Amino acid sequence: MSELKELAWDVQETVQLLPFEALERRGVRRRHRRQAMAGAGVVAAVTIAVLAALLPLGNLTGTEKSTAAKQAAIPVDQAAEQVIHDKKAAMFGVAFATPKRWGAVWSIVQPGSTWKSAAVLSRDGVRATAPVRKNDYVMVQDRDEVLALAMPTSMKGSDPTWAQAVMVRLTDQGRIEKKVRWAPPTTEFGDGDVLLAYGTLRALNPETGVLREVKIPGIDNATQPKRDSTGRWWVVAGRNSGVGNIYWTDDHGKTWGHSVISPGWMGGSLGVSPDGRTLMTIPGVKAGRPDHDELVPLRLSTDRGEHWTTVATRDAPYLQSPVAFDNGTGLALYQGKKRELLRPGAGTSLTPPGDLGNLTAVGNFVYGMQYNGNQAITSTNRGKTWKYFQPR
Repeated sequence: MSELKELAWDVQETVQLLPFEALERRGVRRRHRRQAMAGAGVVAAVTIAVLAALLPLGNLTGTEKSTAAKQAAIPVDQAAEQVIHDKKAAMFGVAFATPKRWGAVWSIVQPGSTWKSAAVLSRDGVRATAPVRKNDYVMVQDRDEVLALAMPTSMKGSDPTWAQAVMVRLTDQGRIEKKVRWAPPTTEFGDGDVLLAYGTLRALNPETGVLREVKIPGIDNATQPKRDSTGRWWVVAGRNSGVGNIYWTDDHGKTWGHSVISPGWMGGSLGVSPDGRTLMTIPGVKAGRPDHDELVPLRLSTDRGEHWTTVATRDAPYLQSPVAFDNGTGLALYQGKKRELLRPGAGTSLTPPGDLGNLTAVGNFVYGMQYNGNQAITSTNRGKTWKYFQPR
Protein backbone atom coordinates (compact mmCIF):
# COMPACT_ATOMS: atom_id res chain seq x y z
CA MET A 1 0.00 0.00 0.00
CA SER A 2 2.88 2.37 0.69
CA GLU A 3 3.99 2.01 -2.91
CA LEU A 4 0.52 2.98 -4.04
CA LYS A 5 0.64 6.08 -1.84
CA GLU A 6 3.97 7.04 -3.38
CA LEU A 7 2.43 6.65 -6.80
CA ALA A 8 -0.55 8.81 -5.82
CA TRP A 9 1.86 11.58 -4.75
CA ASP A 10 3.65 11.33 -8.11
CA VAL A 11 0.42 11.90 -10.00
CA GLN A 12 -0.08 15.23 -8.21
CA GLU A 13 3.30 16.67 -8.94
CA THR A 14 5.62 16.89 -11.92
CA VAL A 15 7.57 13.72 -12.51
CA GLN A 16 11.02 14.95 -11.63
CA LEU A 17 13.75 13.96 -9.24
CA LEU A 18 13.34 15.96 -6.05
CA PRO A 19 15.96 17.70 -3.90
CA PHE A 20 17.72 15.63 -1.29
CA GLU A 21 16.67 18.03 1.44
CA ALA A 22 13.09 17.95 0.20
CA LEU A 23 13.06 14.16 0.08
CA GLU A 24 14.47 14.05 3.58
CA ARG A 25 11.78 16.42 4.84
CA ARG A 26 9.12 14.43 3.06
CA GLY A 27 10.38 11.23 4.68
CA VAL A 28 10.22 12.85 8.10
CA ARG A 29 6.74 14.09 7.34
CA ARG A 30 5.51 10.65 6.37
CA ARG A 31 7.11 8.99 9.38
CA HIS A 32 5.43 11.51 11.65
CA ARG A 33 2.12 10.87 9.93
CA ARG A 34 2.39 7.13 10.32
CA GLN A 35 3.36 7.47 13.99
CA ALA A 36 0.53 9.88 14.62
CA MET A 37 -2.00 7.75 12.79
CA ALA A 38 -0.95 4.41 14.32
CA GLY A 39 -3.21 4.67 17.38
CA ALA A 40 -6.93 4.05 17.22
CA GLY A 41 -9.12 7.11 17.51
CA VAL A 42 -12.78 7.90 17.77
CA VAL A 43 -13.97 10.79 15.62
CA ALA A 44 -17.24 12.56 16.32
CA ALA A 45 -19.59 12.97 13.39
CA VAL A 46 -19.09 16.29 11.64
CA THR A 47 -22.21 18.43 11.77
CA ILE A 48 -23.42 21.03 9.32
CA ALA A 49 -22.55 23.72 11.85
CA VAL A 50 -18.93 22.57 11.93
CA LEU A 51 -18.79 22.59 8.15
CA ALA A 52 -20.15 26.12 8.11
CA ALA A 53 -17.39 27.18 10.49
CA LEU A 54 -14.69 25.56 8.35
CA LEU A 55 -15.85 26.71 4.93
CA PRO A 56 -14.54 30.30 5.28
CA LEU A 57 -11.05 28.84 4.74
CA GLY A 58 -12.01 28.89 1.10
CA ASN A 59 -12.06 32.68 1.20
CA LEU A 60 -8.27 32.62 1.13
CA THR A 61 -8.56 31.59 -2.49
CA GLY A 62 -11.60 33.71 -3.20
CA THR A 63 -14.27 31.09 -2.51
CA GLU A 64 -17.68 32.56 -1.80
CA LYS A 65 -20.05 31.11 0.78
CA SER A 66 -22.70 28.89 -0.72
CA THR A 67 -26.40 29.52 -0.30
CA ALA A 68 -28.46 27.44 2.10
CA ALA A 69 -30.49 26.10 -0.80
CA LYS A 70 -27.40 24.77 -2.56
CA GLN A 71 -26.07 23.26 0.67
CA ALA A 72 -29.37 21.48 1.30
CA ALA A 73 -29.38 20.00 -2.20
CA ILE A 74 -26.24 17.94 -1.53
CA PRO A 75 -26.59 15.24 1.16
CA VAL A 76 -23.89 15.01 3.81
CA ASP A 77 -21.84 11.79 3.78
CA GLN A 78 -20.95 11.46 7.45
CA ALA A 79 -18.36 8.70 6.85
CA ALA A 80 -16.52 10.87 4.32
CA GLU A 81 -16.69 13.90 6.63
CA GLN A 82 -15.16 11.88 9.46
CA VAL A 83 -12.18 10.97 7.27
CA ILE A 84 -11.73 14.48 5.86
CA HIS A 85 -11.89 16.19 9.27
CA ASP A 86 -10.07 13.55 11.32
CA LYS A 87 -7.12 15.15 13.11
CA LYS A 88 -4.99 12.19 12.00
CA ALA A 89 -5.92 12.54 8.32
CA ALA A 90 -3.18 13.51 5.87
CA MET A 91 -3.72 15.39 2.63
CA PHE A 92 -2.39 13.33 -0.25
CA GLY A 93 -3.29 15.51 -3.18
CA VAL A 94 -4.89 18.77 -4.27
CA ALA A 95 -5.89 20.24 -7.63
CA PHE A 96 -7.41 23.53 -8.76
CA ALA A 97 -9.30 24.40 -11.92
CA THR A 98 -9.77 28.04 -10.83
CA PRO A 99 -9.07 29.75 -7.50
CA LYS A 100 -12.69 28.99 -6.55
CA ARG A 101 -12.83 25.42 -7.84
CA TRP A 102 -10.66 22.82 -6.18
CA GLY A 103 -10.54 19.31 -4.77
CA ALA A 104 -8.38 17.47 -2.24
CA VAL A 105 -7.72 13.90 -1.10
CA TRP A 106 -7.58 13.01 2.61
CA SER A 107 -6.52 9.62 4.01
CA ILE A 108 -6.06 7.97 7.39
CA VAL A 109 -4.28 4.72 8.18
CA GLN A 110 -6.25 1.75 9.53
CA PRO A 111 -5.15 -1.33 11.50
CA GLY A 112 -3.17 -3.73 9.36
CA SER A 113 -1.64 -0.93 7.28
CA THR A 114 -4.80 -0.43 5.27
CA TRP A 115 -6.05 3.00 4.27
CA LYS A 116 -9.32 4.87 4.32
CA SER A 117 -9.56 7.71 1.80
CA ALA A 118 -12.14 10.35 0.91
CA ALA A 119 -12.15 13.49 -1.18
CA VAL A 120 -13.69 16.94 -0.93
CA LEU A 121 -14.73 19.14 -3.85
CA SER A 122 -15.50 22.88 -3.76
CA ARG A 123 -17.05 24.74 -6.69
CA ASP A 124 -17.77 28.46 -6.37
CA GLY A 125 -18.59 27.99 -2.69
CA VAL A 126 -20.66 24.84 -3.08
CA ARG A 127 -19.10 21.86 -1.33
CA ALA A 128 -19.44 18.10 -1.79
CA THR A 129 -17.55 14.93 -0.89
CA ALA A 130 -16.62 11.65 -2.54
CA PRO A 131 -17.37 8.42 -0.63
CA VAL A 132 -14.86 6.58 1.54
CA ARG A 133 -12.77 4.07 -0.38
CA LYS A 134 -9.77 1.83 0.21
CA ASN A 135 -8.75 2.69 -3.34
CA ASP A 136 -6.58 5.75 -3.81
CA TYR A 137 -8.27 8.94 -4.94
CA VAL A 138 -6.61 11.26 -7.41
CA MET A 139 -7.80 14.75 -8.28
CA VAL A 140 -8.23 15.39 -12.00
CA GLN A 141 -8.57 18.81 -13.62
CA ASP A 142 -10.96 18.84 -16.55
CA ARG A 143 -10.92 22.34 -18.05
CA ASP A 144 -12.74 24.49 -15.47
CA GLU A 145 -13.75 21.60 -13.21
CA VAL A 146 -12.01 19.32 -10.75
CA LEU A 147 -13.22 15.77 -10.22
CA ALA A 148 -12.32 13.05 -7.72
CA LEU A 149 -11.37 9.66 -9.11
CA ALA A 150 -10.95 6.53 -6.99
CA MET A 151 -8.62 4.35 -9.05
CA PRO A 152 -8.56 0.56 -9.37
CA THR A 153 -5.26 -0.92 -8.23
CA SER A 154 -4.48 -2.10 -11.77
CA MET A 155 -5.78 -1.64 -15.30
CA LYS A 156 -6.64 -5.33 -15.71
CA GLY A 157 -10.31 -5.74 -16.40
CA SER A 158 -10.43 -8.70 -14.01
CA ASP A 159 -9.11 -6.69 -11.05
CA PRO A 160 -11.80 -6.85 -8.31
CA THR A 161 -11.00 -3.30 -7.14
CA TRP A 162 -12.85 -1.95 -10.20
CA ALA A 163 -16.00 -2.52 -8.12
CA GLN A 164 -14.80 0.25 -5.77
CA ALA A 165 -13.64 2.63 -8.51
CA VAL A 166 -15.79 5.75 -8.54
CA MET A 167 -15.77 9.25 -10.06
CA VAL A 168 -17.40 12.27 -8.40
CA ARG A 169 -17.93 15.63 -10.10
CA LEU A 170 -19.39 18.87 -8.83
CA THR A 171 -20.98 20.81 -11.71
CA ASP A 172 -23.59 23.55 -12.05
CA GLN A 173 -26.09 20.69 -12.06
CA GLY A 174 -24.91 19.55 -8.63
CA ARG A 175 -23.01 16.50 -7.40
CA ILE A 176 -22.62 13.69 -9.95
CA GLU A 177 -21.30 10.25 -8.99
CA LYS A 178 -20.53 7.50 -11.49
CA LYS A 179 -18.98 4.08 -11.34
CA VAL A 180 -15.68 3.90 -13.22
CA ARG A 181 -15.77 1.29 -15.97
CA TRP A 182 -12.92 -0.59 -17.67
CA ALA A 183 -12.35 -0.52 -21.43
CA PRO A 184 -9.58 -2.13 -23.51
CA PRO A 185 -6.35 -0.19 -24.22
CA THR A 186 -6.43 2.18 -27.17
CA THR A 187 -4.07 4.25 -29.29
CA GLU A 188 -6.73 6.93 -29.80
CA PHE A 189 -9.01 8.69 -27.35
CA GLY A 190 -12.11 10.85 -27.52
CA ASP A 191 -12.50 14.60 -27.73
CA GLY A 192 -14.15 14.64 -24.31
CA ASP A 193 -11.55 12.39 -22.66
CA VAL A 194 -9.08 13.64 -20.08
CA LEU A 195 -5.55 12.20 -20.09
CA LEU A 196 -3.84 11.40 -16.81
CA ALA A 197 -0.64 9.61 -15.87
CA TYR A 198 -0.96 7.08 -13.07
CA GLY A 199 1.79 4.57 -13.71
CA THR A 200 0.55 4.42 -17.30
CA LEU A 201 -1.07 6.99 -19.57
CA ARG A 202 -4.84 6.73 -19.23
CA ALA A 203 -7.92 8.37 -20.71
CA LEU A 204 -10.99 9.09 -18.60
CA ASN A 205 -14.34 10.07 -20.05
CA PRO A 206 -16.03 12.26 -17.40
CA GLU A 207 -19.47 11.76 -18.96
CA THR A 208 -19.47 7.96 -19.10
CA GLY A 209 -16.89 7.06 -16.43
CA VAL A 210 -14.93 4.88 -18.89
CA LEU A 211 -11.22 4.60 -18.03
CA ARG A 212 -8.68 2.96 -20.36
CA GLU A 213 -4.98 2.89 -21.08
CA VAL A 214 -3.60 4.91 -23.99
CA LYS A 215 -0.68 3.51 -25.97
CA ILE A 216 1.60 5.76 -28.01
CA PRO A 217 3.26 3.63 -30.72
CA GLY A 218 6.98 3.10 -30.08
CA ILE A 219 6.80 4.59 -26.56
CA ASP A 220 7.32 2.79 -23.24
CA ASN A 221 6.15 5.52 -20.89
CA ALA A 222 4.33 8.85 -20.99
CA THR A 223 3.85 11.34 -18.16
CA GLN A 224 2.67 14.90 -17.40
CA PRO A 225 -0.25 15.19 -19.82
CA LYS A 226 -1.37 18.78 -20.39
CA ARG A 227 -4.06 20.18 -22.67
CA ASP A 228 -3.89 23.73 -24.05
CA SER A 229 -6.76 25.91 -25.23
CA THR A 230 -6.36 24.74 -28.84
CA GLY A 231 -7.17 21.17 -27.81
CA ARG A 232 -3.60 19.94 -28.24
CA TRP A 233 -2.41 17.38 -25.69
CA TRP A 234 1.24 17.46 -24.62
CA VAL A 235 3.14 14.70 -22.76
CA VAL A 236 6.71 13.86 -21.83
CA ALA A 237 7.39 10.43 -23.29
CA GLY A 238 10.08 8.07 -24.49
CA ARG A 239 11.55 4.62 -24.21
CA ASN A 240 12.69 3.46 -20.79
CA SER A 241 16.34 3.68 -21.83
CA GLY A 242 16.08 6.61 -24.24
CA VAL A 243 16.13 10.39 -24.22
CA GLY A 244 13.17 12.39 -23.01
CA ASN A 245 10.90 13.82 -25.66
CA ILE A 246 7.99 16.21 -25.83
CA TYR A 247 5.12 14.54 -27.67
CA TRP A 248 1.93 16.22 -28.82
CA THR A 249 -1.23 15.31 -30.66
CA ASP A 250 -3.86 17.52 -32.25
CA ASP A 251 -6.15 14.66 -33.32
CA HIS A 252 -6.64 12.66 -30.11
CA GLY A 253 -3.82 10.19 -30.65
CA LYS A 254 -4.21 9.44 -34.35
CA THR A 255 -0.84 11.11 -35.01
CA TRP A 256 1.89 12.42 -32.72
CA GLY A 257 4.65 14.97 -33.24
CA HIS A 258 7.71 15.12 -31.03
CA SER A 259 10.94 16.94 -30.23
CA VAL A 260 13.82 16.19 -27.88
CA ILE A 261 13.78 18.02 -24.54
CA SER A 262 17.58 18.15 -24.43
CA PRO A 263 19.96 15.94 -26.45
CA GLY A 264 21.55 13.20 -24.36
CA TRP A 265 19.21 13.59 -21.38
CA MET A 266 16.63 11.07 -20.18
CA GLY A 267 13.19 12.03 -18.93
CA GLY A 268 12.41 15.58 -17.93
CA SER A 269 9.56 17.88 -17.03
CA LEU A 270 7.40 20.24 -19.03
CA GLY A 271 5.32 23.38 -18.43
CA VAL A 272 2.77 24.50 -21.03
CA SER A 273 0.98 27.86 -21.12
CA PRO A 274 -2.81 27.88 -21.58
CA ASP A 275 -2.48 28.99 -25.22
CA GLY A 276 0.23 26.40 -25.89
CA ARG A 277 2.77 28.89 -27.24
CA THR A 278 5.05 29.17 -24.20
CA LEU A 279 6.86 26.02 -23.08
CA MET A 280 9.32 25.47 -20.22
CA THR A 281 11.41 22.32 -19.92
CA ILE A 282 13.93 20.79 -17.51
CA PRO A 283 15.78 17.63 -18.57
CA GLY A 284 15.89 14.65 -16.23
CA VAL A 285 19.26 12.92 -15.94
CA LYS A 286 22.10 12.61 -18.40
CA ALA A 287 22.12 9.27 -20.19
CA GLY A 288 24.69 6.97 -18.59
CA ARG A 289 25.53 9.57 -15.92
CA PRO A 290 22.76 9.93 -13.33
CA ASP A 291 24.90 12.45 -11.44
CA HIS A 292 22.98 14.71 -9.09
CA ASP A 293 25.77 17.30 -9.28
CA GLU A 294 25.24 17.73 -13.01
CA LEU A 295 24.12 21.19 -14.10
CA VAL A 296 20.82 21.10 -15.94
CA PRO A 297 19.41 23.79 -18.25
CA LEU A 298 16.06 25.48 -17.79
CA ARG A 299 14.84 26.08 -21.34
CA LEU A 300 12.13 28.40 -22.66
CA SER A 301 10.25 28.53 -25.96
CA THR A 302 7.72 31.19 -26.92
CA ASP A 303 6.81 29.80 -30.35
CA ARG A 304 5.30 26.39 -29.50
CA GLY A 305 8.65 24.65 -29.35
CA GLU A 306 10.14 25.78 -32.67
CA HIS A 307 13.05 27.62 -30.99
CA TRP A 308 14.52 27.31 -27.51
CA THR A 309 16.60 29.51 -25.22
CA THR A 310 18.49 28.34 -22.14
CA VAL A 311 17.42 30.85 -19.49
CA ALA A 312 19.20 29.38 -16.44
CA THR A 313 21.29 26.44 -15.28
CA ARG A 314 21.14 24.88 -11.84
CA ASP A 315 22.44 21.70 -10.22
CA ALA A 316 20.14 18.69 -10.45
CA PRO A 317 17.86 17.55 -8.92
CA TYR A 318 17.13 20.79 -7.12
CA LEU A 319 15.45 22.38 -10.15
CA GLN A 320 11.83 21.33 -10.71
CA SER A 321 8.21 22.22 -11.45
CA PRO A 322 8.36 24.39 -14.59
CA VAL A 323 5.15 26.28 -15.39
CA ALA A 324 4.44 28.67 -18.26
CA PHE A 325 2.17 31.64 -18.90
CA ASP A 326 0.61 33.13 -22.03
CA ASN A 327 2.78 36.28 -21.86
CA GLY A 328 5.97 34.34 -22.69
CA THR A 329 7.18 33.99 -19.09
CA GLY A 330 7.34 31.11 -16.65
CA LEU A 331 8.32 29.91 -13.20
CA ALA A 332 10.52 27.12 -11.90
CA LEU A 333 11.27 26.10 -8.33
CA TYR A 334 14.90 25.75 -7.25
CA GLN A 335 15.44 24.25 -3.81
CA GLY A 336 19.19 24.13 -3.39
CA LYS A 337 20.99 25.88 -0.56
CA LYS A 338 19.57 29.15 -1.84
CA ARG A 339 15.91 28.62 -2.61
CA GLU A 340 14.70 30.52 -5.64
CA LEU A 341 11.56 30.98 -7.65
CA LEU A 342 13.08 31.51 -11.08
CA ARG A 343 11.07 33.78 -13.40
CA PRO A 344 12.36 33.56 -16.98
CA GLY A 345 11.20 36.53 -18.97
CA ALA A 346 9.71 38.26 -15.92
CA GLY A 347 12.75 39.57 -14.03
CA THR A 348 14.86 38.59 -11.06
CA SER A 349 14.13 35.51 -8.97
CA LEU A 350 11.85 35.58 -5.94
CA THR A 351 12.17 33.69 -2.66
CA PRO A 352 9.47 31.00 -2.45
CA PRO A 353 7.88 29.78 0.79
CA GLY A 354 10.33 27.42 2.50
CA ASP A 355 7.78 24.59 2.64
CA LEU A 356 6.49 24.91 -0.94
CA GLY A 357 6.80 21.42 -2.38
CA ASN A 358 5.93 21.82 -6.05
CA LEU A 359 4.31 24.14 -8.58
CA THR A 360 1.27 23.78 -10.80
CA ALA A 361 -0.28 26.60 -12.81
CA VAL A 362 -3.84 27.14 -13.99
CA GLY A 363 -3.73 30.27 -16.10
CA ASN A 364 -1.98 32.85 -13.92
CA PHE A 365 -2.97 31.06 -10.71
CA VAL A 366 -0.14 29.01 -9.18
CA TYR A 367 -0.36 26.49 -6.36
CA GLY A 368 1.51 23.69 -4.63
CA MET A 369 1.40 21.35 -1.66
CA GLN A 370 3.11 21.98 1.65
CA TYR A 371 5.98 19.60 2.47
CA ASN A 372 5.63 19.41 6.24
CA GLY A 373 1.93 19.97 6.71
CA ASN A 374 -1.53 19.56 5.24
CA GLN A 375 -2.05 22.88 3.54
CA ALA A 376 -2.22 24.09 -0.01
CA ILE A 377 -0.09 27.12 -0.87
CA THR A 378 -1.52 29.45 -3.53
CA SER A 379 -0.56 32.57 -5.46
CA THR A 380 -2.78 34.75 -7.64
CA ASN A 381 0.07 36.98 -8.88
CA ARG A 382 2.51 34.47 -10.39
CA GLY A 383 4.47 33.81 -7.22
CA LYS A 384 4.92 37.30 -5.79
CA THR A 385 2.81 36.58 -2.70
CA TRP A 386 1.41 33.35 -1.25
CA LYS A 387 -1.46 32.21 0.96
CA TYR A 388 -2.01 29.01 2.95
CA PHE A 389 -5.21 27.12 3.59
CA GLN A 390 -6.41 23.61 4.38
CA PRO A 391 -8.71 22.38 1.60
CA ARG A 392 -11.24 20.53 3.72
